[in-house]
Amino acid sequence: MAKILYGVCGEGLGHASRSRILINHLQKNHEIKIAAGGKAYTLLSKNFKDVQKIQSPHFMYKKGQVRLLYSILKILYQTMVATPKSLLMIRKTIKEFKPDVILTDADPITYNLALLKKLPRISIDNPQAIIYRKYKVKTSEFWPWFALVLACKIAAFNADKYVIYDFSEKRSTNKKVIFLKPLIQQGILHEKPKEKHHIFVYQTSQSTEFISEILKKIDEKFIIYGFAKNQKENNLIFKKFNENEFYQDIAHSKAVITNGGFTVLSEALYLKKPIFTIPIKRQFEQVLNGKFIENLGVGVSCSHVNEKNLTNFLRNLDTYKAKLKTYDPGNQNETLRIIEHEIQVAIKTRQ
Repeated sequence: MAKILYGVCGEGLGHASRSRILINHLQKNHEIKIAAGGKAYTLLSKNFKDVQKIQSPHFMYKKGQVRLLYSILKILYQTMVATPKSLLMIRKTIKEFKPDVILTDADPITYNLALLKKLPRISIDNPQAIIYRKYKVKTSEFWPWFALVLACKIAAFNADKYVIYDFSEKRSTNKKVIFLKPLIQQGILHEKPKEKHHIFVYQTSQSTEFISEILKKIDEKFIIYGFAKNQKENNLIFKKFNENEFYQDIAHSKAVITNGGFTVLSEALYLKKPIFTIPIKRQFEQVLNGKFIENLGVGVSCSHVNEKNLTNFLRNLDTYKAKLKTYDPGNQNETLRIIEHEIQVAIKTRQ
């Protein structure tokens, strides 16, 4: 049995939801303490007893895009004002708990303290793909790209191992890097994919309400999450988040429209659903996820959604479905086994 300190970034719910899967697996054989901020703390504290609340950097949004400069300035301010308290708290936890290894899902506080204490460190997330995958960056994407690269470096500099969740089959020649297919929520794994007559829509930004007006013009039924309301408007059915209904609605859809968040994209791929992704502007992680979806040939990525490009997507569902048949979502048990193995290797290497 190992003692594990697990740090989770609070930007969105994706980091927390996949960490929840791994923590549930690891706690069967190991003692785990969790440190999380933002939305990750809210979710994980409902599922686990031993969760410490820490400062967690996050982007600021307005009108469907990242306010990049404002986000950087606010993160710097929070780093100076709020982060020292979290650092002292986690330093005390490390001293008392004496972890054998630190796992981090893009959380810089637990990771950098582990770096200072020379503890084994494993980064387990998807944003590190920005550093270890090859892709093209447009001139207009440079500053969002640069900001994310810097954030990834700060969050997990010189880790003993980088476990990166990824859609591609390509492996890495870097011995410190291992690419694994994404972990999937049990609720999705238990669903049997079907194709009914609705299209599943998930939007995480309230500033994207304009999409509703576009969807009303299309002769399809849309079930929509992300607007915190239960309401029906012509061909649109809005639903407040309910985990079981959410899983069922995405599993029974004939296509998925979503932002570029990694978790929902992973679930849509696992369920073999064609994807229309609308990355949040200046959020390069989402832009990159959209590029990967297009490279797989299973959907499209559009920064500006309109009736024409959405209609074209719906006309080509059969093409995307044919590509999805060849997509390998991986084996969840094997993924968990590999992560468990990497944890043991990191501990033994440092002994």
